Formats: sequence, structure tokens, C-alpha cells
Amino acid sequence: MYCTTKLFLSMEQAGGSVMDCLPFLTNLSEIYKQNTGQTYLAGHAGNLRVGVSEYGINIEGSLAKFYLGTNLHSLNRSDSRRAFEMMADTLHLPIQRATVSRVDIGVNLMTDYKPELYYPYLGPSSKYERFMQPKSIRYENSMRRKKFYNKIAESKKYNVAIPDVYKDKNLLRYELCYMQRLPKQFNQPVITPDVLTNERFYMEMYDRWFKEYEVIQKVGVAKMDTTKIKTEKDFLDQLLILSIQEKGLDAVLHQIDVLKEQKVYKHPEYYSHLKKKVRKIISSTKHVETPELLEELNRKVARAKENYR
Repeated sequence: MYCTTKLFLSMEQAGGSVMDCLPFLTNLSEIYKQNTGQTYLAGHAGNLRVGVSEYGINIEGSLAKFYLGTNLHSLNRSDSRRAFEMMADTLHLPIQRATVSRVDIGVNLMTDYKPELYYPYLGPSSKYERFMQPKSIRYENSMRRKKFYNKIAESKKYNVAIPDVYKDKNLLRYELCYMQRLPKQFNQPVITPDVLTNERFYMEMYDRWFKEYEVIQKVGVAKMDTTKIKTEKDFLDQLLILSIQEKGLDAVLHQIDVLKEQKVYKHPEYYSHLKKKVRKIISSTKHVETPELLEELNRKVARAKENYR
């Protein structure tokens, strides 16, 4: 489950000099930061990027790739604990005392179709900005990021060998990234590797991963239900849903942004109100069917959450 992590181990936390790790790093170089006037040493421990200074050591990289050699496979809780132990053995430092400042939760979902076909059904998510790209879709705010992307396509792009079990398969990766202020987000005084691999905390992280998927508004397939048309307004309401879906939600929201730039409305709040109404219309289940692909994705995300251990 855990993928990218970012840790900092201070001199005090290490109980001595962190310079003892230097003989075990590769590709060592000296980096001078002009804005601060400070110099630090940079190197690698496997795929991990390591920075060592007089204040402590920064470690960042994919925990799964460090432990398994690839992040095409997911780490369970036991694997995560052993990965941190392996990191401690590699660097000869008490990594379990380090402060975690970023952690990504990632799960690979084997889908019936290529991942790109599922993206249009993932609509807005409250308190996130939504960004659509050809091979991925992501949601961002100041502290978290959610991302869906084609894991096989990404692996091929970086010349990562595809295991036989995934050859000719479709792999949709759904990641939830906590990038800042972890203690506040998790209501914990400090986040350490030991906290991440605590059974209760680990289960809560999976629950968070699942809930962040659930709060994404899902876009169904609109249909004209003539049995529900009794008035002119009923017909126009259904026609509006069909029109938004045909044009695409992103395109409609973009058009509202264009109106804002053109200062069409006298009152600025009209634009946000209009976007809210459009999202409410398209998320209505009154005249919308859940498409087969969305049902499949909902089912597989729920199954992944139930199977954590």
C-alpha cells in the first residue's frame, strides 16, 4: 500500500552523527544551496534519494521499489515494516525514529478495460482542484493529492520491466498522497515509520484511501426517461443533463471560467454558484444510469479496501 515516503532523521533523533551512513551511499555529490548558503551531501540508497547535512538526513523515494525492486506490486503492512527495517540496516541509522513528512498510499487495480476509459466517470471532488490529462486524472489541494493513472503505460515510459502476471493486462493505479502537515491531518503528535506500520493506523489509512474515492462525484450515463416527463420543465431538465454530458463536464466548467474572464456577470459569486448547479445536475441520479465501467471500478476499489491486511 505505502509507496513514496519522505522522512527526516535529525541528529538528536539519531542519537549521534548521521554521517555514519555516507559509506553506504552511492553517487555521492556535494550540493551548495545558494539561497541559504548551506552545503549538503546527496546520494542514493537503492532508489532512495538521500540528503545529509549537519542537521540530519532526508530520505525520499518509493518504499515498494526499495523493498521489492518495483512498485508494480503493493506492500502489505508486514512488508512495509520490513522495508523500514531494511532501510535502517542499509543506512545503519535508527530509521524508526524518523519523522515522516509525506506518505503516499497506492493500490493497483486490474481492470477489464484500459484505465483511460474510466476517467470520464470520475467527476469533481469537494475541496480539490481537478485536472484531466490524456493518461491520468488528478485532484489536488494544498495538503493532499489523489491520482488515477495507467500504471502499465507509466512503467513502459520509464523502461520498467513488466512482470508476467501483468503482461497484456490493464492496471489502473489509484494513489492518495499526503504531502504536508501530517500530524494535523492524522491527529497525531508525530508520524514515524512505527506509526505507519501500526495495525490500527494502517487500517485507518486504507479507510481514508477508500473514503477519498467515495467522495468523488461519479458521472453516470444520462438517459431520457419519458415516463417521468409530465411538464415542459421535466423535458427541459432531462435535456439539460443530456446536453452537459454530450459536451462533457470539463468543457462546461471551462466555459464558465471563460465567462468569468470575460466578466459577463456583475456579481463574482455567480460563477461559483453556476458551477455548483452544473455539478449538482450532472451528479443527480434521477435520470442517470451507472455505467458498467463505473460499477466495475466501484466494486474493485471496495474489494481492495476489504482485503487489506
